[in-house]
Amino acid sequence: MVTIRDIAKKMGLSISTVSRALNDNQRISVRTRRQVKEVADQLGYQPNYNARNLTNQEANSVGVIFPVNNRVVDNIFYVGLLRGINQQLNARNYVLAVAVGESADQVLENVKSMINRAQIKRFILLYSHAEDPIIELLKAASVDFVTIGKPAAGQKWPYVDNDNVNAGAAATRYLMNQYGVKQPVFVESTNGWPYEVDRKAGYLKEMALADKRPIVFSIPDDDDGTLTDALIKAHPQMDGVVAIDDYTGLKVYHRFRQLRPKQKIEVIGYNKSLPDELVDQHFHSVDLNPHEMGQSAVQLLFQMQTDRKQYTIVDYTL
Repeated sequence: MVTIRDIAKKMGLSISTVSRALNDNQRISVRTRRQVKEVADQLGYQPNYNARNLTNQEANSVGVIFPVNNRVVDNIFYVGLLRGINQQLNARNYVLAVAVGESADQVLENVKSMINRAQIKRFILLYSHAEDPIIELLKAASVDFVTIGKPAAGQKWPYVDNDNVNAGAAATRYLMNQYGVKQPVFVESTNGWPYEVDRKAGYLKEMALADKRPIVFSIPDDDDGTLTDALIKAHPQMDGVVAIDDYTGLKVYHRFRQLRPKQKIEVIGYNKSLPDELVDQHFHSVDLNPHEMGQSAVQLLFQMQTDRKQYTIVDYTL
């Protein structure tokens, strides 16, 4: 492996001069910096980014923190996020380190270890939620972090997101205009995620414009189908569903088909996270472009020291 010492010997320069030239130190002339880099390329020199960052007490890793959710591992949406993140990190000679767990406490301990032992100073959270202990830890530790999803009301930090109000309205309008849906219902979880609040706001806005009465189903993640069945039975006029995500939409769709096998219903979800074999022509999904979101998160994270930009909005696709 070629070292700085080899470059210095070939050029008749000191090791410190070569090191400064490779790091674009202004004390070294532009000409010398250029010549050193040319010789480094000729010799096949590969800089040790990890060693250089550890000198500054920072690992060349970015911590990627997953939400506590049993659907994370097999969700195509998160795979798209990771692909975008990894692509941008590779270009910067960084690697990703993953924090994932079956409970918030497990993830919290994982992140503490990343900060204190691994010297990771940059993080991307694949979620944003009010009063989250992990976010509070990152704020207290004075590390840089970006979230996928905008902060809850009253909170502020850099984030990447879609225009979820607009996406909620567009999905509702899509069912009514393209498929003649007369009474779409909105199905949310009971978690209160900021993106759910925004998509519901878009749904409510579009229903008001269409002079239709909105109907909102709030279904907890652990519902065994009993509550979902009761809500469907209580609203015989429903012929469309705007679901907070694809998994929730598929769950409601299956329950509806069991209860009313002869009645047609159109469903639209978000994330484009289901394999084609699980859905049919009556199930639709809004593509949130997770690959681009992941790329944008890394770009925003590395701009924080020089740019005051607080967020990036990525387009969605119907």
